[in-house]
Amino acid sequence: MSSLFILIGFAAVMITVSWASRRQRLESNVSEFLLSSRDVGVVRGAFSIAISWVWAPAIFIAGLQAYTLGLAGAFWFIIPNILCFFLFAQVAKRLRKDFPEGFTLPEFIKHRFKSTRLHRAFLVIFFGYQLSAITINSVAGGTLIHLLTGMNFSLAVLAISGTALLYSIVGGFRASLLTDVIQMVIVLGLAGFMVPWVISEAGGLSSISGGLAGIDGVGRSILNPHLAWTFGIPMTLGLLAGPLGDQQFFQRAFAVKQDAVSATFNLGGMLFGLIPILLCLFGFIAANPNLSIEVIDPQMVAPAVITHFLPAWALGLFTLMAFAGLCSTIDSAYCALSSFAIADISHDSSPRKQIAQARWMMLFMGILGTGIALLQPQLLWIFLIYGALVSAGFFPTLFSVFSRNYSEKAAFWSVVLGLVIGLPLSVYSNVSGHENLVVWAAILSVAIGLVISLLSLTSRSAPSRI
Repeated sequence: MSSLFILIGFAAVMITVSWASRRQRLESNVSEFLLSSRDVGVVRGAFSIAISWVWAPAIFIAGLQAYTLGLAGAFWFIIPNILCFFLFAQVAKRLRKDFPEGFTLPEFIKHRFKSTRLHRAFLVIFFGYQLSAITINSVAGGTLIHLLTGMNFSLAVLAISGTALLYSIVGGFRASLLTDVIQMVIVLGLAGFMVPWVISEAGGLSSISGGLAGIDGVGRSILNPHLAWTFGIPMTLGLLAGPLGDQQFFQRAFAVKQDAVSATFNLGGMLFGLIPILLCLFGFIAANPNLSIEVIDPQMVAPAVITHFLPAWALGLFTLMAFAGLCSTIDSAYCALSSFAIADISHDSSPRKQIAQARWMMLFMGILGTGIALLQPQLLWIFLIYGALVSAGFFPTLFSVFSRNYSEKAAFWSVVLGLVIGLPLSVYSNVSGHENLVVWAAILSVAIGLVISLLSLTSRSAPSRI
């Protein structure tokens, strides 16, 4: 019951903060509604992008990988998750230089190539990715709230998705930024409080070192070739590609001050990294055979460890932390979708009408994503779909941003073939459980775009620069 009151209080605070942050010009200024007037500084932007990347995997999978695959699992999950920020920083810096008044990456693609079909192909990736963000985080949040509070799963999903939708519609991107900062402080503060407490109660640093090999005892070495091949390569490719298909990243790239782009994303990566690093320690502790911790569901290893060592009310704090992280990603997804309504779809010239259309887009996609979440799809399937989607656009995005000689035809067929071939193969290989095929599917998803793009560039007479 205490967890339920905490969640109600959190929702009330976020909605109040969002309403209080509204600007008078919000209803008539598109740049204010979508990008907070492009005046976001380094610290605020870094906190926002860091917490927006705290999807369900960052909260639950970090501990899961440490528990099941030990140090190797944690390494291959955490390092690419951090490096993707530094890769994206270079893309964002170049994009702001060449397209300083933009709103979305698909809009840049349309401007760059003057191609409707390529623009639509990129929109498939970007819409699919944000829909997946709403769905996977609503499912994860609903499941957690149901398990910890007893609330009906459907009501829990409606609560987390509806809370984020309400304050996003009310305050737009500026409200999302402000709530992001609050939510990042909550997540880092509570993780920094609970993890050392658990370590102390478990017997000190030896409780961590005793579980570095994972529950199966195979993951102590990050150089384990089998784990590097079957887990490290697919995870690295998917995580590095993720931000390049994520409008949440691009929205912040266009919102921060132009001279602060690189610093914002580099700092954001370091801030984000603290979260999975802290949470993976729960997995090591749970895997320590000397502590005899009962873990029924490896995805919920953190709640299991907290329950084992700390008083019951501490579980309410973890629920608040998870709720804050998941809510942040969902509200960022709503704001990202509103960008497409104005920059890529709307043909209306009235700012008020455009902002109204943006809000309708939030509402429509919120209903769609929440509706899918209520069906309780497997998190694995959602993860596979959005991973394959962004992999198809990885190299076409890089070449489109950095190469002056890249052709529309190469970009289009790279994306289309990546989706048509890579997506079904990725889903089939993971569902069938064929480890080698999983790796080859991940490689193929990004390799298709690379090969087609390179062949296109080498066939053109002008030298490329990338």
